[in-house]
Amino acid sequence: MKNKIIIAGVLLMGFVIIAATPKRSSSGAPPSATGAPGETTCAKSGCHDDNSVNVGKASLTLEIGDSIINYIPGKTYSLKIKIAEKSINRFGFQIVALDNKNLNAGKFKLTDEERTQDFSNDLELTDRQYVTYTYAGTDATNNASEWAVNWTAPNSNIGPVSFYVAGVSANDDTTDKGDHVYTISKVLNN
Repeated sequence: MKNKIIIAGVLLMGFVIIAATPKRSSSGAPPSATGAPGETTCAKSGCHDDNSVNVGKASLTLEIGDSIINYIPGKTYSLKIKIAEKSINRFGFQIVALDNKNLNAGKFKLTDEERTQDFSNDLELTDRQYVTYTYAGTDATNNASEWAVNWTAPNSNIGPVSFYVAGVSANDDTTDKGDHVYTISKVLNN
């Protein structure tokens, strides 16, 4: 009987320790957080909100194809979103593509479903398609992270397409405090 009580106590302590251990819970940026027209960023939406946007030491970049500046209607391009910062090993991002009326432009297609996911906002700006990270996509290598996704241009010439990207450089302390948010945009002409 005494052994059963000891075993039960050890098991209970183990469960308590596991339950009390902080866990990373990020599973993607909230909807409409790229800083595009009509949107906010994670620095203002109630998560990584204790620093101003674009204040910090990270570098956020967007590569489209082979550094193209003009898109061809209906053609698919590879996109790479990269963020890097010394001594940081957890990052996140969100991207959207909009036309000159701030409506969704083209279509994203995931190429790495383990590290990225696509979604839309069910409450507002519902026409916009977003791509963001998954939980597995927050891990970094050598103080940098990179995500790949394909984008297919609209089937006809709709004028310029603007890509809006927000990135987060997180200190990995299991909270959303002390992190930095960055935004960039890039325009493709037709």
